[in-house]
Amino acid sequence: MGKSLLPALAVATLMLSACAGRSADEFRQRDVQGNTACIHFGSGYTDDGSVGRANMAKAAEHGAASSTESIRAAVSTDAAGVPVITDEESFKSACEAQGMRFK
Repeated sequence: MGKSLLPALAVATLMLSACAGRSADEFRQRDVQGNTACIHFGSGYTDDGSVGRANMAKAAEHGAASSTESIRAAVSTDAAGVPVITDEESFKSACEAQGMRFK
């Protein structure tokens, strides 16, 4: 009985270790390609309320740290050093080039 349980335990261990990968928060912090920036941009682009403004601020923050030059080029910093999207159309085009679609 013990020998038949070992393969099941090995499979369970592998499954659990696969689930222990990076968390969503960790992904958002280390997303150097700018996908998180594009996700936030999509929400901010379609919502002109406070949620949209918050998402545009998050998009700018993640976009400034992006390794994707076309995303990073659409972001600048304001007088206080806070990242802001300076060219929404270029930012949108850069995200679309990565496969995002906006309505």
